[in-house]
Amino acid sequence: MKTRLNAICYITMCLLGIYISVYQNHLNTISSEYSVSSTIMGTIVALHFAGSIITPTISGEIGDRVGKKLVVVIAFVVFIVGLALIFFFENILLLAAGIFLIGCGFSTIEGMLSGVLTDNNREHRSRVIDISQLFFCVGAIAGPLLAVLFSEIFVEWKSIFLFLLGMFLLVMVLFISTKVEGAVEPGEKSSGLITVKLFKSKLFIIFCISIFLYVGVEEGVAFWTTTYFETVFEAKQLGSYALSAYWGAMVVGRYLASRFEKKRSLFTFWGLVISVAFSIAALVIKNPVVNFACFIAVGFGFSVIWPFIVASAAEKYPEYTGTAIGILMTSSAGGGLLFPFIMGAITGVSSIPAAFGVIPAATMIIFILLFGQLRNKRINPA
Repeated sequence: MKTRLNAICYITMCLLGIYISVYQNHLNTISSEYSVSSTIMGTIVALHFAGSIITPTISGEIGDRVGKKLVVVIAFVVFIVGLALIFFFENILLLAAGIFLIGCGFSTIEGMLSGVLTDNNREHRSRVIDISQLFFCVGAIAGPLLAVLFSEIFVEWKSIFLFLLGMFLLVMVLFISTKVEGAVEPGEKSSGLITVKLFKSKLFIIFCISIFLYVGVEEGVAFWTTTYFETVFEAKQLGSYALSAYWGAMVVGRYLASRFEKKRSLFTFWGLVISVAFSIAALVIKNPVVNFACFIAVGFGFSVIWPFIVASAAEKYPEYTGTAIGILMTSSAGGGLLFPFIMGAITGVSSIPAAFGVIPAATMIIFILLFGQLRNKRINPA
């Protein structure tokens, strides 16, 4: 039964990856289809992140008290309703509402299923989180390809959203019919807000800041890589390849990390070192081939950071995995919303290489925050 539950979680993570890349890939299509301004499109983009910021902490707190299974099922329903609004209606307001609902469901599903995986695989927390994020990355890589395929077969660009609606319905039914273990008992009996208790921990605050910065730089690279190559080297296509290679390297890194679970701390240390070193090298060495290789190395280095933080939080706060990971998801969404905007603002007043200077700077801060804990042996996820 544990194998079945793990498989359902992994497939769901893959579907989430497909959705987010399809959504990003179709932003221009949505803009032209509904004839909306860039300002309105910016608002629509922000709605996904707004939903992702609002719900995870609340759903995590509830999940630790009444059980994660019920919360995940509700999140599935919210997500599916959002997909239905996008596919079945032509009104821009309903589309915006759908994107917001999907954002609410998206972060709750990702966070709560991460908690479910750690609750049901306590002896291999790091490994299952690595594998789940590996599947997420595979979905993110496959999403644009599937979107093109569905558009060619069915002509209608929305067809991929109907496919996702059907798939999420299927995994929801499978999840409902599968036994799910809860977190450690004290979390369900806790009095007072669990969120308040967690924020009394210095270590948990470090986790929140670190994952905020990490998702910020990860999404910053994802949003601006193509523009970077087009602006600096007049090589937009190479930038697209670099972005795909960046995600591909992340898949490889997460696979390797899942195979060497006991070396988690060492992988994180060197992942941060590699990310800082090669992000700086990309800015110093103005050569398209070298930059291409550097972006691959950065993706590889980044691969271990998110799973490490989440698995560490699950180990340190096993009775509150829903709330802890929910807060981390809120922090993640905040970073993912803020950093691409900051990099865009820096590009506007200076240059895109200057904007990419944010990447090594933020990664260095993560290194300082986490490595200080590693040296004190306070982080060692099982």
